[in-house]
Amino acid sequence: MQPDDTLPLMTWRARPDMSCEYVNREWRDFTGYTLEQAMGQGWSRCLHPEDLARWLNLCVGAFDRREPFQVEYRLRRRDGEHRWVLERAAPRYSPGEFFLGFGGACVDIDGCKREQQSLARELERERRLRIATEEASRLRHGLMVSVLQELHLPARAIGTWAAHLRSQMPRAPALEAIERNARTQSRIIATLRGLAELPGLPPREEPMLSGVRVLVVGHDELVKPLQVAGAEVRAASSPDEALATLSSWRPDVVLAETNESFIRALRSLPAERGGCLRAAALTDGGAPVAGYDAQLAKPVEPVALLATVARLAA
Repeated sequence: MQPDDTLPLMTWRARPDMSCEYVNREWRDFTGYTLEQAMGQGWSRCLHPEDLARWLNLCVGAFDRREPFQVEYRLRRRDGEHRWVLERAAPRYSPGEFFLGFGGACVDIDGCKREQQSLARELERERRLRIATEEASRLRHGLMVSVLQELHLPARAIGTWAAHLRSQMPRAPALEAIERNARTQSRIIATLRGLAELPGLPPREEPMLSGVRVLVVGHDELVKPLQVAGAEVRAASSPDEALATLSSWRPDVVLAETNESFIRALRSLPAERGGCLRAAALTDGGAPVAGYDAQLAKPVEPVALLATVARLAA
């Protein structure tokens, strides 16, 4: 029995390539997975699809920097319900300071998380009401600025014309009052216009693969997870179509079946046509073909797919 099997926590260990090498009894009892099913990238099937890209984005960075991390995500329980868990992990080293991978532990926080989400929904409703109120105020403000702008020139014109008439009729107290009041009104309008300011807009988060272009050759099922992670994706049905696509569109990463003739044709292209592109081979587990920068075993797990594309694009 592994020592971790006695702990009342869900624990795991991963190799330096992020593949799972062990999950304890508590984790297996929670998910209903066997140890064999969880090995490699199999454990990732238990993560909620909407949380996978966010988890991977944080985890890839932590693995690269050899830094501890913590993250909250939804983990599927053996009855099919997704429960929120808090995961904390840290790098592992051998006595000789050789990096062995990461070890981590998960705690079920679903009850607390749902209370937080309920509070967050209430705060969101309050935020939307505040935004609506601010927008109404902004519209009223804009109307006021527009009205002031319309009034400014006439007020100046009245003052100027009254001054001209008074120079022709120096003994006209009424014209003097008109000129004085018009100039006062003009100064008030100018002051109010100078105080008018409109608030700015807040910035937005990008998804994990925002701005990354990916060309997928012959595997349409890989398009959706890449798009969910924010990548711009194009699919080609054959190597010939993929090479033709490169004449008008430049991706950052190419995903294609292991194909010696295709990778040779790709590498023979000029740099501006894609000869230097990063490429990952989709393999059946055989020996990798020279020329590819990475390989992915089929069927491709989403966690491995996004991790590989993130690394190649970086």
